[in-house]
Amino acid sequence: MFNLRQANLQDLEALIQLRLELLREAGNIKGDSDTTNLAEATRKYNAIQFR
Repeated sequence: MFNLRQANLQDLEALIQLRLELLREAGNIKGDSDTTNLAEATRKYNAIQFR
C-alpha cells in the first residue's frame, strides 16, 4: 500500500534528480550532458513553488 503526500521543500533534491532521470529516459538529455544549469533552474523554480 502507498502513502501519498504532497511534496515539500525537503523533497526538492529527490524531485530534481527524478526530473533529470525522466528527461534522460525520454531522450531530452543526451548521454553525459552537463545538467548543472537545468538542475539549478529547476531548484529555483520549485523552491518558489514550495513557499
